[in-house]
Amino acid sequence: MLLKTIIALSACVVASGAAAVPEEKPKVLTAQKIYHTLIEESPFIVDKTTTVVWTKGPSISPTATATVAA
Repeated sequence: MLLKTIIALSACVVASGAAAVPEEKPKVLTAQKIYHTLIEESPFIVDKTTTVVWTKGPSISPTATATVAA
């Protein structure tokens, strides 16, 4: 009888410990690429940027599209 009680208590402790794992929030990451480009008016060489934003998380999701800012 004591063995069954010990096993039942052990199972409850293990189950409650497994359920207490905190869920991590996804982390949003941003990268900017700055590059020179030529245009037909003065100053002829300007800087343009490309910004990429993605979410680092535990699950797989569709990829985000990059946005280009002039």
